[in-house]
Amino acid sequence: MKYPITIITMLLAITPGTVMAQTAPHTGQEIYEQMCAGCHGTYGNGQEGTKAGFVPRVGTLANTKYMDSVPDEYLNMIIKKGGAYMGKIAAMPAWEHKFTDEQVADLVVHIRTFTRTAEKE
Repeated sequence: MKYPITIITMLLAITPGTVMAQTAPHTGQEIYEQMCAGCHGTYGNGQEGTKAGFVPRVGTLANTKYMDSVPDEYLNMIIKKGGAYMGKIAAMPAWEHKFTDEQVADLVVHIRTFTRTAEKE
């Protein structure tokens, strides 16, 4: 009888972590890490942050000069509608049915942190 209690205790101990791992990302950083970093790189450095030979070539989100010229509304639209809709690469998916407007806005705020990080380096 001692073993079933141990097993139940272990299952209860790991359940919260398992549930958390299966929940959708909520913050801009969580969304970016789970849905964007695979192509755009951990710190938004595009091709430099992806595997060698990755196709298509992804531009940087950490280029201060370029990102300063891009309004938040443009970033909102490309995230929601995808690359092809905005005349960019079709490999960039549309996320408008996956994320709320608030989540997209949070994602844009997180993306904007990459230029501040790049300036410090």
